[in-house]
Order: sequence, then structure tokens, then C-alpha cells
Amino acid sequence: MKPPLVLLYTRDRTFDQVLARALFGTGTIILIARSVGDALQIVCRRGRELDFAVLDFNDGSRGMALLSALHTCCDKLPTLVITSKDLEHASAVAYANGARVCLTKPLPAELLANAIADLHPSQPQLVVA
Repeated sequence: MKPPLVLLYTRDRTFDQVLARALFGTGTIILIARSVGDALQIVCRRGRELDFAVLDFNDGSRGMALLSALHTCCDKLPTLVITSKDLEHASAVAYANGARVCLTKPLPAELLANAIADLHPSQPQLVVA
């Protein structure tokens, strides 16, 4: 069985760590894109292999543009959006462009893990001792 493959678009290295903790022990491979161009290259090369995407909207319209592009070319790709600014606007744009989940930063890894489990049911939930 192949490990899950996820696209992460963010410039926030702290959020990288939160996602890594949320996915710890699942075998998930995280493909990190720091720019829209990098993210689109990943989608062009490996789009059919991706199990889900996590997009950080904190770069303003770049994340929104990327989500729109993903929704156009990979409309079935489960997508989770993270934002810390203007939640109402970001949520409206995210859901209108096919995102299934929109969360606000900062968030604990446990909440992110549970959201991912809902987004991608074969993804095990994080168990916190």
C-alpha cells in the first residue's frame, strides 16, 4: 500500500511543524511548496497521486489563486485551507472554490489531525497520550 501523498502550500515554517506533528506516524509524504509556481509544478507532475492538499491563505491572494487553479484542474482533490486573517472572507472564497475545510491559525496539531481524518477518511487520527 502506498503512503498518502499531500501537497502543502505555505511559507510558514512553524505551520510545517504543526502539520508534520498532525501526520506523525501515518507514513504520509508531505510535498512542500513555498510558491504558487512550485505548487503548480507538483500538481502537474504528481496531481493524480495526491491524496489531499493543505493550503495556507496567509500569503493573501496567492493562496486563493492556487486554490482556484486546483479546483479547476483537480476538482476532486480534497483540500483544507488554513488562514489567520479575515476568516469570513477566506472561508467564503475557500468554500466557493472547492475547499472542504477551512481552519484558523494558530491551531493545535490534534485539531488539524482530526480535520485531516475527516477530509481523508483513510488517514488515521492522531492519538494523544
